[in-house]
Amino acid sequence: MSRRRREETMPPTGAGLIRYFKEEGHGIKISPKSIVIFTIAVIIFEIFLRFYGKALLGF
Repeated sequence: MSRRRREETMPPTGAGLIRYFKEEGHGIKISPKSIVIFTIAVIIFEIFLRFYGKALLGF
């Protein structure tokens, strides 16, 4: 019973809505596509080093 009363008296909190602003900040603009391509290139480079790193770098 007390649980029901507590839920009814809670104030509204905005229902999880997020506000987005039209203004963009200063800085470098990088597209999401280039981030994905860069990430895939780093993964491929890491795999390459895993297999051929000792032969190339001598570690």
